[in-house]
Amino acid sequence: KLIVLILSYVKLVFTLYVFGAGIFLSSSLDLLHSFGSIFIHFGLSLIFLALLSGGLIYPLKFGVDRHNRFLLAFVFLFDTIVFINLIVIATQINSYTVPTFSKILQADCLRNTPQSFSSDECSAFYNSDRTAGFRLAWEYYFTARSDKTKNQVLAQLQGAACCGFFPPMKCVPNGNAFPAQNSLVGIDSTLASARVICGQYPNYYTQQSNCVDYYNLVQQTIGGCQFDLGVGFCVSSNVMAESNGCASAMEDYVVAKITPHVTVLIAVSFLNLFCMIISCCMWWKRKETDIFPEFGAEKLQSLRYSSVKYQFEVMPRRNRMRVTKKCRNATSLLPSVSVLHSKYGSQVGSLSGPDLGVYKSTRDMQS
Repeated sequence: KLIVLILSYVKLVFTLYVFGAGIFLSSSLDLLHSFGSIFIHFGLSLIFLALLSGGLIYPLKFGVDRHNRFLLAFVFLFDTIVFINLIVIATQINSYTVPTFSKILQADCLRNTPQSFSSDECSAFYNSDRTAGFRLAWEYYFTARSDKTKNQVLAQLQGAACCGFFPPMKCVPNGNAFPAQNSLVGIDSTLASARVICGQYPNYYTQQSNCVDYYNLVQQTIGGCQFDLGVGFCVSSNVMAESNGCASAMEDYVVAKITPHVTVLIAVSFLNLFCMIISCCMWWKRKETDIFPEFGAEKLQSLRYSSVKYQFEVMPRRNRMRVTKKCRNATSLLPSVSVLHSKYGSQVGSLSGPDLGVYKSTRDMQS
């Protein structure tokens, strides 16, 4: 019972966490842009499981306190449902944290001049739906770059290692639409119209308000921008063979938002497994009433035990029960003796006077 009491408080804390995680997963624009509406499903499922798991806290405690086998079986069944679904959801969410393309390939293909991988291998990375989702997340922050917080995110992702999303000065137009399940909320309609929009001249990305590069400086011909939706001072730097895009960094940023939740959700699922074990053990455990007979408890509860406290000592001796008088006024025990006599009749035998002596115990008393 003490374990269940402590477990109830721990389970309540984890239930609140799962509820909050469900709200986060279903409402985070980073996840909806990158992975799509599937995370709305994950979030709503976690909210439902949190409510179901939290609703089982009191039935488990009540069932253990009262040894109610129906409630214990009820809690076991629904804790099993919560346990299985938490494991499934955590496993599915974890699958989104695993890169489709190795980080080595990404690092090489995001260079202005790849060295280890072919153009076909890099094209598969550029055109994948997973990469398109992370580009949507980048475009969201770029659209809202007037917000200092959003602009700071892009600046931190770029750092000194990369600039823009795709490789600098290597624009390959891609007019395909973004995956239908990915959200376009908060993204500029022009950027959201196609996966990659290039400038008027080869290799240039579209012109930006913060980036204007000339194709022909003498003729003042604007080519667009050498960097793909870059921010900060990096857009004014010179493009070199080792200049990188930040698509891989964007993937790491989004994945880092869900990785801790996977670990905690698995831990919470095993908490429900522990509750299942307790319910099962308590269901098979014998009730107290199967071990200790009541001896007329419904009538003995009305007696004032304070008046006979410390006056008698009951000492078991094989098949006999000896009642030893400890004070002169032994008649105060007689009410309880009369209750036993009225309940068990002749099985108890005759009892006389204040000096009770020794009498044979009944079969119930032997239990």
